[in-house]
Amino acid sequence: MDPYQALGVGQSSSQEDIKKNYRKLAKKNHPDLNPGNKAAEKKFKEISHAYDLIGTPEARAKFDRGETDEQKQKQYEDYFHQQGKGRDFFHNTQQTGGRYTHSFGEDELGEDFIESLFGSRRRSHTGNFSGEDSNYKIEVEFKEAALGGEKILTLPNDKKINVTIPAGIETGTKLRFKGLGKAGSGTGSAGDAYIQVLIKPLTGFTRQGKDIEFELSISFIEAILGAEMKVPTIDGEVLLKIPPGVSTGSRLRIKGKGAGKTDDRGNQIVVLKVVTPKIVPPELKTAVETLSAQVNYNPRE
Repeated sequence: MDPYQALGVGQSSSQEDIKKNYRKLAKKNHPDLNPGNKAAEKKFKEISHAYDLIGTPEARAKFDRGETDEQKQKQYEDYFHQQGKGRDFFHNTQQTGGRYTHSFGEDELGEDFIESLFGSRRRSHTGNFSGEDSNYKIEVEFKEAALGGEKILTLPNDKKINVTIPAGIETGTKLRFKGLGKAGSGTGSAGDAYIQVLIKPLTGFTRQGKDIEFELSISFIEAILGAEMKVPTIDGEVLLKIPPGVSTGSRLRIKGKGAGKTDDRGNQIVVLKVVTPKIVPPELKTAVETLSAQVNYNPRE
């Protein structure tokens, strides 16, 4: 057989292209994916054998030099075919005897000749390719994703994986666990397991890289006069000083209360939202009216 043709590649193709085509064809024709399909089974054996012949630089070089077992088998058969013709010719022309009337049997060819054709080693041609990757998902708490932690994931086969959550991981990130995917065929290695990390939301908090944002509602009086108040962080409450004259959208920083490793954490950004009362008390309305006549400003200027 021509292994290049069987794998759909040319003799000038790179080793990587040969491997890529083999894996694609092997997965497509694998008996487990084509139960009862004799044609696919035959094709699978053919491409597996072809990969045995040229799947590695060493095997490929041996094939290109004509030194594979199959090529030696053909030499062996060609040799005996020629010997057969020779016996007929010499038998017809040397009826009276002579050295050419002797028939050569395989046992008389000598071990050196047989060894040169076949070598001392025989190979079995089985499909060897890596197993497929497996994909899983795991949910972690907001704080756990920000500061790091560990989770245990139980796979469908009851195998448990200890998953280390890196500090500051982003939602949707996939962690790779080498060799914990589906088993390979023959001597092929197992695939990898990929675990996608999904972060549970935490009311009031959002992530922006290593920084954590928190929206804080304040009254218009606190916005005008300034204030001090306790603000929640993922480490607990801290006292925050709000300067006078802030507006909705003003951003205040609490250093080192964001996501990341202990010595490289981001900050918590407190985003202020000035809220007026839905129902204005008469006393407040009167006071504002009195003040507006004395102190007025245009926020649109």
